[in-house]
Amino acid sequence: MVKRRTFLKALTGGLTGLSAMPILSGLKHNKHRVSKRGTIKKMVVLFQRGGNDGLNTLIPVTSTEYNLYRSLRPSMGFTASALTNVPGTSFFRMHPALNPLLPALNNGHFSFVHAVSYPGSDRSHFESQSYFETAIPGNGLSSGWLNRYLANTTGPGLIRGVHIGSNIPQMASGQVPVPVSNNFGRLTMAVDPALQDAEEEAMRNNIRAMYNFTPTPGNESVYNTGQRIFDMLDSFATRDRENYTPENGAVYPDTGLGDRVMHAAQMLKDDDFLGVEVVTIDQGGYDTHASQVNPANLTDADTRHQELLTELAGSMGAFYQDMGPTRMQDVVFMVVTEFGRRAYQNDSNGTDHGTGSLAMVMGGPLNGTHVGADAQWPGLGSLYRGHDLGWTTDFRDIYWEIMRNHMGVNDATLDTIIPSHAYNSLGIIT
Repeated sequence: MVKRRTFLKALTGGLTGLSAMPILSGLKHNKHRVSKRGTIKKMVVLFQRGGNDGLNTLIPVTSTEYNLYRSLRPSMGFTASALTNVPGTSFFRMHPALNPLLPALNNGHFSFVHAVSYPGSDRSHFESQSYFETAIPGNGLSSGWLNRYLANTTGPGLIRGVHIGSNIPQMASGQVPVPVSNNFGRLTMAVDPALQDAEEEAMRNNIRAMYNFTPTPGNESVYNTGQRIFDMLDSFATRDRENYTPENGAVYPDTGLGDRVMHAAQMLKDDDFLGVEVVTIDQGGYDTHASQVNPANLTDADTRHQELLTELAGSMGAFYQDMGPTRMQDVVFMVVTEFGRRAYQNDSNGTDHGTGSLAMVMGGPLNGTHVGADAQWPGLGSLYRGHDLGWTTDFRDIYWEIMRNHMGVNDATLDTIIPSHAYNSLGIIT
């Protein structure tokens, strides 16, 4: 018989591989499972931390704007011939590192949204990331917009949202518990380290056996927490990243981001039902004040922006291939960053904090529309605040459109998830 004191110690010991125990405090004990594929709409949100240089990612190539771009970036600007044509627009061409995205682009399953920001835009990493993650520019609320989605909607999964990484981002933080791990299949309950291997497993089995015990008065929450812990672990048992084989010949980059995006695909596949709807991922390193490029070779594989975009596009392209056309009908993959960079290069072959940024959206529900070109382009002839590419799309419109037209959230609920915002349709998901 396991003593109550030992049981409490085991529960409060935490979970090996999980960021923190308190995330379990609000889990619902839900035994409902759905096996039919395609019944749950899903999304991945990847945040490019640091402020991606959208102007060297998706470049305007119409004569007037391209000439302005080259004059602002005399040694950092790409020649048009070095860039890749973008299906669906002649206004832009893209950095060649993004070529792994061409299958999704050619199928009309990808949209670029250029010149993105918000009213009263801020060049501070902390402030602007917080605004993007709470979806409330200038407001001090700490809960993330994706957590408010989970709090104001329902779904059949025991765990509806996860973060793949080490630290939960603000966009996933709030009243609904969101587990955090780099490999959910390796999560185990941590017990007394003095126990030997067989004793550890015996302890876990004994704790499981206590499920059917009648809780002693005042300890109901302890027993409920035990149920929630093991339900979660059982749900994740088949999701060991080290045992995952991508489908359809997909090959992910052998990098940290490649591993995380691959694990996202594994967590979203519901061949054996799990019910995860939202996955968040971070990619850092975009604060490219210096050595963003090698002016002698703008596609030098060892320069930071090239490395970041190669890793990003390779991961997204592999995800698209791995999930396959049927699953991708139920998935949207969105990439955002807190701001763009200055329109002009600095003296260190880099760029400083700017305003208008570039968002990317991939998925089966998209129609291939690109936003920010032609009449929507703010122009490089008159720079915003004298330094920056301006903005014409509020980032909250991207969130709203995905939530409304893909995730199926009604406008009244969206007023709670993204408050005080008047939605303007972008037309990327209709």
